[in-house]
Amino acid sequence: MANLSAAMNIISLIIVDDHEIVREGTRYFLSGMPAIRVVGMAATPGEALQLVARYYPDVALVDLGLPSLEIGRGLIEDIKAHHPRVKILAFTAHEDALAIHSSLAAGADGYLLKTATTDELAAAIMAVATGKKYLSPDVSANVVDGFVNPDGGLHGSKVNLSRREREVLRFVMESRGNKEIGELLFISHRTVEKHKASLKKKLLCDTDVELAIYCMKNDIL
Repeated sequence: MANLSAAMNIISLIIVDDHEIVREGTRYFLSGMPAIRVVGMAATPGEALQLVARYYPDVALVDLGLPSLEIGRGLIEDIKAHHPRVKILAFTAHEDALAIHSSLAAGADGYLLKTATTDELAAAIMAVATGKKYLSPDVSANVVDGFVNPDGGLHGSKVNLSRREREVLRFVMESRGNKEIGELLFISHRTVEKHKASLKKKLLCDTDVELAIYCMKNDIL
């Protein structure tokens, strides 16, 4: 299907959203655009991966909330891992910086808010299909510039970390445990755990090791 579409200069696309009304509505709006052909629709990550493997579409329009941001991000990572040439346009109601960074870091080629007009939707699909990056006009340029650098990482100077969080992070990079960090900073180990939880949320990390690696790669401290 993808080869046929390419030969005819038609962009093949799958729609991934857990709300039927959104899937059907999006397909309806795109049906009037001869340059875009919807080849399949999916309600779950599993269905989406099957469609990608079957049709190898030019673009996958992926809702980030399937039903959570973590699941949406995981799907983006899975598609890119197995089918790196498929372009992914994140289609979502989330306009916060963490959601934007999360999807782009996972491999999304574009980020479009669901408040977009049909013309914006078509423009976004065509942009990513031709190898360009696309960010919704409604997404604040300041948010994007403050969070994302050219290689997809975070600018350390732009991450909003408190003085105490930076102190905890420095000791994490030294492989010190919660009890030892607490003793050095004169705080309880539970307070250390709270600071770590906040750091992991802000830097999108799951473990202490990931925190340390991320800091080294992005010059956080």
